[in-house]
Amino acid sequence: MKKILSLVTMLGMLSGVAAAAPYVLPSNQPGALTPYDVQPVYSVEGLYAIADDSDDPNTAGVRVNLNLYNNAADTVRHQFKMGVAGMWGSEDYDYGADLDICMVPVTAGYEMNIELTDSTLLYLGARAGYAWGRLESGPIAETTGGFTFSVGGGFKFMCSDAVYVNVGYEFGRTYFDKGDIDYIMGQHIISVGVGCQF
Repeated sequence: MKKILSLVTMLGMLSGVAAAAPYVLPSNQPGALTPYDVQPVYSVEGLYAIADDSDDPNTAGVRVNLNLYNNAADTVRHQFKMGVAGMWGSEDYDYGADLDICMVPVTAGYEMNIELTDSTLLYLGARAGYAWGRLESGPIAETTGGFTFSVGGGFKFMCSDAVYVNVGYEFGRTYFDKGDIDYIMGQHIISVGVGCQF
């Protein structure tokens, strides 16, 4: 009987100690990203730009972006980006001439993402930078460049925690003023893309 009583007493003391010990989740490892850190996101967008002036060529191309994205579960999320695009287009004129254009805008920008639902964001943003261009008309070719900017917005649809697709609109303007060309080109840009967080 003494053995049973001492065994029950010892088990009662051990169970009391075990119940009192708190369960602690392991903390984040040093250097590990949390949802509140700025996350690197890479994105690729297909672009189609309709010229503001009917005499200018429409262009199409691809833009690659490196984004620093605040992925916290907030209503408003911030995104800083750097992008490089390649855009090509041509225009044939009634008087027999044609114009081919190649543009390479390099830009930096900011987007504000506003959560509409758990998987849908409205974004508004602007970007600015420098665009290199090459214009060819028959045997004449000229390399140019100048300041470029765009403002716009659209929607992002979250496919998962790390992947989103976006569709948007931007109004852009490029001021070519290098070489013999002094020319302002306005564009209405439609973009469709995908972004992935690594």
